[in-house]
Amino acid sequence: MKKLVIFVLLLGLLAPVSLAKEKQLKDGKAAVVSAEKAQFKARREQIKTLLKKYKKAPESEKPALKAELFQLVGEQVDTQLVYMKEHIAAERANLDNWERKIEHDEQNLAQVKAQRVEDLLSGEAKKKQKAAKKAWKRQMKKVK
Repeated sequence: MKKLVIFVLLLGLLAPVSLAKEKQLKDGKAAVVSAEKAQFKARREQIKTLLKKYKKAPESEKPALKAELFQLVGEQVDTQLVYMKEHIAAERANLDNWERKIEHDEQNLAQVKAQRVEDLLSGEAKKKQKAAKKAWKRQMKKVK
């Protein structure tokens, strides 16, 4: 019994620490994303500037400007490819999550149907639908 009480107390003490670490990870990820956006914008501006210089430059300077432009565009394409691969991986994880949910629901189909009927009769279905709609809107705002 004492061990159980000690375990519960330790769990209560460690929970805020783990939540703080999670928040730090999220904040760190947000900082990385904003830094990547800033780098992307800076590169885009450099590319625009180089394009203007290239159009106005004499023929002797164009190969050097073209090489510099090639390097910047290469960096831009590389970062876009990395971003797309990460996005695909995240989408695959999301699809895996949906597949697990479907498999779970299929295994408990009678219970799922009964729960939905109860939700409709009690009015809980409308509350769940509103909550899901709010969550979806929040998620879309984060994506923007």
